[in-house]
Amino acid sequence: MKWGKVINRCLPLVNKSPTLTLTSLAKKLKREGKDVVNFAGGEPDFDTPEFIKEAAKEALKEGFTKYTPSTGIPQLKKAIAKKINEENGFSCNEENIIVTAGAKFAIFISLFALLNPQEEVIIPSPYWVSYPEMVKLAGGKVKILPAQEEENFKINPSKLKALITSKTKILILNYPNNPTGITYTKEELEEIAQIIRDSPLFVLSDEVYEKILFDNLAHTSFASLEGVREKTITINSFSKSFSMTGWRIGFMVAPKKIVEEASKIVDHTTSCPNSLAQVAAVKALENNRDWYNFIKDTFQKKRDLIYEKLLECPKLKLIKPQGTFYLFCNIKSTHLNSLEFSSKLLTQSLVAVIPSTGFGEDGYIRVSFATNEENILKGAQRIKEFLAKI
Repeated sequence: MKWGKVINRCLPLVNKSPTLTLTSLAKKLKREGKDVVNFAGGEPDFDTPEFIKEAAKEALKEGFTKYTPSTGIPQLKKAIAKKINEENGFSCNEENIIVTAGAKFAIFISLFALLNPQEEVIIPSPYWVSYPEMVKLAGGKVKILPAQEEENFKINPSKLKALITSKTKILILNYPNNPTGITYTKEELEEIAQIIRDSPLFVLSDEVYEKILFDNLAHTSFASLEGVREKTITINSFSKSFSMTGWRIGFMVAPKKIVEEASKIVDHTTSCPNSLAQVAAVKALENNRDWYNFIKDTFQKKRDLIYEKLLECPKLKLIKPQGTFYLFCNIKSTHLNSLEFSSKLLTQSLVAVIPSTGFGEDGYIRVSFATNEENILKGAQRIKEFLAKI
């Protein structure tokens, strides 16, 4: 059979996730008994808090196992609206919210709701691996805005402005950023907001790492800036902030009309988010201050440790993360491309990292420090020894 005429023509344009591919290979080696240090993962290394799990258990005992409203149970949407108003600094209500099966689905339905065929989406690089692929799946056209290491991989406003055409529909922002760990100040965001106010662009602001910020830095939600709330879709999740990656619970906050249209996609795809996960998410938002401090302090200590150890590697140039649990390392002095470097490091030294090619750049690796101190020390030493051999 000639599959080219059978398969949806969008799909051959879509690449598999290199993050999942490398993580799967590392897990395979572990199953074979190899002592792999996994610096490739994209999730916290500790369990979901007990008070959240207990809420789900109680809901299960009470038989809360049926379909829910497609956009989320009212008590969760109410809790999210309260969180947004109090923590993120802009007003919203329940009709501005869709609770989704993870933040990834929230991003996809946002793109699908806004994009017409071949309308452009500006994606600053380095970027999270799924952004371009979801744009393609939604029928849009990817337009990369390269960021420079010398500018801390932040958007250059003049270069952004120069990319905008009559076909440009959306700018994707992600901060604190995966893979660089860099975030934006309110003043830097205001420069971008001025361009948005003067253009037809919408902003998809992915803020899932908002609670993992270091050195007393403050998070500013893009929608809180003057004059951009009606042009902004804010994406968030319980996965990173509450170590709930497998629960698949995220949400989007958007203008009412976008919510109305995007909810149609939910109606005819997932039907609704997981019922038990929604109850657990309500509890997460009710009792979180100590937990937020715990994850921030824990990851800052891990950030400091791995940064200190990898600074001892002369062939690496490090970008100190301001947030997330990722360290973005320049490996260009090794004269290996990022895929070669990552493959050799895994097969020869049993350390899994993610090559930067999937993030739209070459010559870098992403190192996740979402692991324990023993693994950080062991993995950093192995990287140091590996670099000494090449």
